[in-house]
Amino acid sequence: MQTLRKLLITLFTLFFAHTLLGQVTTSSMSGVVSDEQNAPLVGATVVIIHTPTGSKYTTSSQTGGYFSFPNIVPGGPYTITVSYVGLAEYKRTDINVPLGDKYDISVQLTSAAKELEAVVISGRKSNVIKTGAATSITRTQILNTPNISRSLTGLTKLTPQSNGNSFAGMNNRYNNITIDGSVFNNNFGRSGDGMVPGGGLSISLDAIDQIQVNLSPFDVRQAGFVGGGINAVTRRGTNDFYATAYTFQRFKSFYGTKVADGTADNSNLSSKVYGGSIGGAIIKNKLFFFVNAEKENSTRPGQIWLANRAETANNPMVTPVLASDLDKLSQFLKSEYNYETGPYEKYNFGLDNYKLLGRIDWNISDKHRLTLRYTQSKTEDDEQVNNSSTIGSSFGNGRRAGSTGGMAYANSNFKNNTTVKSGVAELNSNFSKKISNQILASYTDNRPTRVPPSIVPFVDIMKDPNTVYISFGTDLFSYKNYIVDKAFNAAENLTFNFSKHILTVGGSFDHMEFQNSFTSGSGGGYYRYASLQDFLDKKQPVVFAVSYDPSNPKGIAVPAAKFNQLGVYIQDVWSPNSYFKLTYGLRVDKPSYPYTPPRNPALEEVTFKDENGNDEHFDVSQFPKSRFLVSPRVGFTYDVEHDKSVIIRGGTGVFTGRIPFIWLVNQVGDNGVIRAQYQASNTELANITYNTDRTTYIPTNPPPVGQSIPSGSSYSATARDFKMPQVWRTNLAFDKKIAPNTLLSFEFIYTKMINNVYYRNDNLGPQSGTLGGVGDNRPIYTTRLNPDINRLAVLDNINKGSSFSFTPMIQKSFANGWEASLAYTYTFAQDVAIGSSDQAASGWTTNNIVANPNKPELGYSNFAVPHRIVGSASYKLNYLSQKMATTFGIYYSASSQERFSYRYSGDINGDGASNDIIYIPKDPSEIQFQEGYKAGGVTYTAKQQSDAFFTFIENDKYLRKHKGQYMDRYGATLPWNHLVDLRILQDFYVRTGNKTHTIRISADVTNFLNLLNKDWGYKYNYGFGTFQDQALLGLASGFNKANPVYTFNPAGPSRVYQPNYSTASTWGLVLGLRYIFN
Repeated sequence: MQTLRKLLITLFTLFFAHTLLGQVTTSSMSGVVSDEQNAPLVGATVVIIHTPTGSKYTTSSQTGGYFSFPNIVPGGPYTITVSYVGLAEYKRTDINVPLGDKYDISVQLTSAAKELEAVVISGRKSNVIKTGAATSITRTQILNTPNISRSLTGLTKLTPQSNGNSFAGMNNRYNNITIDGSVFNNNFGRSGDGMVPGGGLSISLDAIDQIQVNLSPFDVRQAGFVGGGINAVTRRGTNDFYATAYTFQRFKSFYGTKVADGTADNSNLSSKVYGGSIGGAIIKNKLFFFVNAEKENSTRPGQIWLANRAETANNPMVTPVLASDLDKLSQFLKSEYNYETGPYEKYNFGLDNYKLLGRIDWNISDKHRLTLRYTQSKTEDDEQVNNSSTIGSSFGNGRRAGSTGGMAYANSNFKNNTTVKSGVAELNSNFSKKISNQILASYTDNRPTRVPPSIVPFVDIMKDPNTVYISFGTDLFSYKNYIVDKAFNAAENLTFNFSKHILTVGGSFDHMEFQNSFTSGSGGGYYRYASLQDFLDKKQPVVFAVSYDPSNPKGIAVPAAKFNQLGVYIQDVWSPNSYFKLTYGLRVDKPSYPYTPPRNPALEEVTFKDENGNDEHFDVSQFPKSRFLVSPRVGFTYDVEHDKSVIIRGGTGVFTGRIPFIWLVNQVGDNGVIRAQYQASNTELANITYNTDRTTYIPTNPPPVGQSIPSGSSYSATARDFKMPQVWRTNLAFDKKIAPNTLLSFEFIYTKMINNVYYRNDNLGPQSGTLGGVGDNRPIYTTRLNPDINRLAVLDNINKGSSFSFTPMIQKSFANGWEASLAYTYTFAQDVAIGSSDQAASGWTTNNIVANPNKPELGYSNFAVPHRIVGSASYKLNYLSQKMATTFGIYYSASSQERFSYRYSGDINGDGASNDIIYIPKDPSEIQFQEGYKAGGVTYTAKQQSDAFFTFIENDKYLRKHKGQYMDRYGATLPWNHLVDLRILQDFYVRTGNKTHTIRISADVTNFLNLLNKDWGYKYNYGFGTFQDQALLGLASGFNKANPVYTFNPAGPSRVYQPNYSTASTWGLVLGLRYIFN
């Protein structure tokens, strides 16, 4: 491996030492025709031809000399020809129009007497005009951008305002993704499943032709998002037959192992991708096909944490769990219950995926074009047992991983098996030079299923009441857990060309159906034991719970929901002259919920309190009222100098998105009717011992549902006036051509939440006082308004939240094959809820707050980092008489890894949730520590804890600067991370007649900086748990809100973050081999 490492460093160093000297499937083209005196010409014939397919579009110039071609095939190259009787013919070639963009051209025809031959000009990229903030990613960029994961995120990262899968500081679950115009979201939205169905593995990058990321498109056809609208189109066949076969390989030696002062485990790691594509003409200029198939197999570390034994004493990845205890318990379970736990460390996870895509394009005539596309994928992916959640928050749960957490065995993990099928049909018609039409319909069926290795109840064995020690059994959320996520979408766009006005009227319809068999926490049964010895001695547990279907106690209920949305819109693009365009339109959407869940009459009789203390009652058989959502938008482009050297563009308008529909289905699953939970009382626990059969303790005669309120029950509901998320977004940009093929841009985006989404708990009791002590005097609450109900989580709207971003960017295209861009983005984003949880209860309990948990304060968005730099460059060099070519690509990004908060480990304000942000004391007089606190077998005095805590504060940049204040939610940031990825493509050409055979060898290196130096490029893990809310301070036993006393472990981490000692932090290499025939 060292030889390979040195070779890579040498090759890349030598190279760069030398070279550093909504739903849109089409594009459009428009322009104006004039004579030598700049007088507009009416009736000039304008023809454009898509060279690869021979697709021909014809129109004539109208009043003012204007012409327009809507709904043309994205990309190119195109050739445009303009002719007029008595004047010389004009021709421009090599025009490329990225997806969703418009190519604007001014044509001046000269006298035929002066010039007898046609004017032939090469196309220019600078003629591409956009209005709002958008990033277009061409097929060339897809080929040249380093993307070791071969993922969509590996390309959308080129968007300066992105942060992972988030855009403009918005929740990444508020994006909308379309492929060939069909909605291709993970609509149900289970966290961890990625933006695209199948964990992002349902379509191959080899099948993608172009991508556009829209943040503020003022085209009212684009909808369904308040974050980013990601539109992609797949490749199509052309008149030239094309075939390729490829493979991409990673082996153990292709993963780095050095991370700062530690080592990452790369044992048994590998990844293998095999695929092929074929495309061409069935009938030349008429009927085309394209097919792609791909298969992927990979292995990766399943467990990076290590058990505690003598030889791991100084390893940063060691946990407090003794290997001897893990071995003892595993042997006991085998001998007593014939249950195999599997290993607890040094095992691998696997992924198997295949995907298929087929596409037909039919030029029915010059006026009508039909596209049909079908995709199918299947993925089997190992996933780790849930690291923190439990069946409720009425007791602590700790962590099942990390340097201070527990450990679970391999057979508590599960496979996530997903099948995705999708089809789309699109018909584009040009009825005349004034009327064109687009009809699009699509269907997607996404079915994820969790498959555990075995079915036995889940067990947490505790070290203390708030710390998990060892866990085993079927993952809490994987017992018979499957999802059905089906979506049908249709859209109709009718466009009228009235010379200076291009009017579009249209509509869209979405229908979605969902099923979710997920059972919160105890579907397979849950036991908790106070200690390992208690379990080995077969003593009673301290907690037992099991969920079941009251109508079939041995089974599991399957909540369902349906959603419809009808949208209508009208839009005008007004061009009063050739240098100013105004786009203005109105979109109206009307969601509805054509499904009626069962009632819970007993719950309807209970009185709750909303966030303002007003009485509320809930009928969980009713979804929100159907309401109109209005989205007016206006945008403009102004060519200041009339030569496209200076462009001012922008606009303002309302954008309507969608929620992940798992939030809606929660109301059905948590309505207290179709699902029940038995949680043993302290008296009943005396008669319970561990049993591998989940049904053993299910009540034989369960109480009738809906007739009474069981003690300890929890419910979910949706406010009747709930609306889908909406934002008002304003964009202003300035584009300046500062040199040939060099564009300098300044982009401003401001977003104000109109309908933000959050959870409140309507069963929260009233404020009962304030916290005692000095400094921290936050309000405290009575935990339950209605004693028998744990909580009622209500999904509702709030109008708080906003974001602002400013991006300067420079882009340069060189004549000799170079392309480069560099951008910096500053983002300031605030919201009131993180929106990352799937469950309604945890949507409320995990939202960090200081005061009233039902009126959360504004805090920093955890989806945005304040500063980000992103750059990319590529260069292609042809040599040896065009027999060889080398392409180099580089990607660079730099930003803080992410934001985080500090909170208390426990419920400080009495609301029943451990989500309270810390108060940062000014000095030791403002905080008391427990005398004689025991941690890790050591007893600490109050002074030792105080000294260690204030040393921690002084060593933490955020805490040091904010003493005497409450922490801002997600106010702190991890250190900056610098990432450099590289790509080399080496082509060898063999030409036979008019055909070319290409052998391509590729090398992608991710985190090249780590390859150069082990102290560069690595990522970070947290020291106080695995999430962005770090539990810094504990609560003393018998915590008294009138006189609060805290705990702090002086032997704990000296800072909140540490290097991530895994291959996620190291350099990586992928080698590829491809054969191309065209």
